[in-house]
Amino acid sequence: MCAFGACTCICRWHRDGNPLPITDDTFGNMDSIQAVLTAEETAAFKNVPGRMKKGEASFHHPLTVHGSFSNRTASARRACVVNYIADGVRSQSEDVLLAGTDPVPKGSKLGGRFFPVVYDPAWSS
Repeated sequence: MCAFGACTCICRWHRDGNPLPITDDTFGNMDSIQAVLTAEETAAFKNVPGRMKKGEASFHHPLTVHGSFSNRTASARRACVVNYIADGVRSQSEDVLLAGTDPVPKGSKLGGRFFPVVYDPAWSS
């Protein structure tokens, strides 16, 4: 465990390309992942502390198991999550993809206010 809970523990993990289930809906128990791992997976599972200083960022694959221990300081810990997807990705669901947004019909290209293109190579030419 990191001093003052000031790090993120990261390990990329999936089964056959599918993400592991969320094991704690409050994300408060960093050890809850152990409940869904096989003995072989438990033996291979290694937490890697990613110590971060104020103003630094962590970039990782969406299948990365990640989290941080509770903040044990008097200072606030703030975070921002940004998800990037490739231009041309199409919805595979009729459901809402991101809470607070409208559904993107299955087969439709993601775009618009909540799924904007953030870089187009044409902008550099």
